[in-house]
Amino acid sequence: MGFLVAGEPLSWEESKAKLEYVRIHGIAQFIALYNIVKETAVEDDLFWGDEVEYAILETEGEDGAPDRTIKLALVGSEAMAQLNALETSMHNPSQNGCSWHQEFGSWMLEGTPALPYSGYARDLVEVEQNMRRRRARILALLPPNRLAPTTTNFPLLGVLDTP
Repeated sequence: MGFLVAGEPLSWEESKAKLEYVRIHGIAQFIALYNIVKETAVEDDLFWGDEVEYAILETEGEDGAPDRTIKLALVGSEAMAQLNALETSMHNPSQNGCSWHQEFGSWMLEGTPALPYSGYARDLVEVEQNMRRRRARILALLPPNRLAPTTTNFPLLGVLDTP
C-alpha cells in the first residue's frame, strides 16, 4: 500500500493476466495487517483523511459557440509540482495545508489534507475548510480556459475529434 507513482498503465490484456495475483496478494496483505493490529489497544489515536480527485479540462472556443470544445488537459504532473511547491512556500503550522498527488491519468490530480485528521469534533469542521482551500488553490493555478471539476471520469474519453 502506498502512493501511486508516475508510470505507464498496463493495457487491458496485460492487466487481465495479473488479476489473480492481485486478488490473492491483496487478501493476504489485508489478513497480515489485520493480524498485526487486531490486538492494538483501544486508546490508540484514530487518524483519518479524505481525498478529492480533480479532472483538469481545457475549453476551446467562446461560451455558447457551436464549435466550443472541451478536452482533457494532460498537465497533471506539472500542476502537481506547482501546487506542492506553493504549499511548501506558504507553509503555516497553524493551518492544515494541502498535499497533491498524481492520480490515474495525466489529466487528473488528487488533493488531500497535508496532515491527517484526528478524533476531535474540530476536525469535522476542518474537513470542509480544507476541501474549500484545495479547490481555491487548484483554480487559482489554472488559466481561464481550464477547469477542475471533481469527477473521476470524462464522458468524452475515447471520442475522436470531429470536424
